[in-house]
Amino acid sequence: MSYSNPKQSSFSALWYGNIPFFKNNLLHLMLLLFSLYWIILSIEPYSAYNWWLENALTLLLLLVLALTYRRFKFNNLSYLLIFLFLALHTYGAHYSYTTTLIDEWMIHLFEFERNHYDRIVHFSFGLLLTYPVYEFVHKTMNVTSFWQYTLPIIFIFSAGSFYELIEMWVAHIVAPEIGLNFVGFQGDVWDAQKDMALALYGSLATIGVILAGKRKTS
Repeated sequence: MSYSNPKQSSFSALWYGNIPFFKNNLLHLMLLLFSLYWIILSIEPYSAYNWWLENALTLLLLLVLALTYRRFKFNNLSYLLIFLFLALHTYGAHYSYTTTLIDEWMIHLFEFERNHYDRIVHFSFGLLLTYPVYEFVHKTMNVTSFWQYTLPIIFIFSAGSFYELIEMWVAHIVAPEIGLNFVGFQGDVWDAQKDMALALYGSLATIGVILAGKRKTS
């Protein structure tokens, strides 16, 4: 005879269930908090022009999520991870990824020679967004277990690489006058490759956690 814990079932339904939008109070709260956070950080950013360039993809992603919500709903855990990543990116965009307060603290504490907040965000891109991609693959694609775990890694690495190309295009075509600030080169000739590698490492870490969780519950 199996025993189901009502509290555990409610918790699972809250984070992993398919909840209609108008009944999803947790998603409403996430949207409200992120909207207030975004509005506050939009006030007097380091560079208004760079702020809007950095936020173009953020606003596009939110628009895509809204327009496709009826056809595909992520669970609340995925939405939380997406909003956490966007919060990290929005914070960096406010300072144009130049010298955030976190950078000042790390430089003082560890005596770094460059700002590293941008690399934290690249690592977080893989760490936080791999699970939502995994959920999408798991629910919509009829593929083997191997590809369910491999495709999210490939997507994250490809998206991270494509973002480096976007930075290059913006720096050379759209806004050459702020090119180096937008790219965040900081004198490191391997900056783009390190950013892509960090996204890959974050993605691998998340897939490792998912696999460990699967083995524990099986």
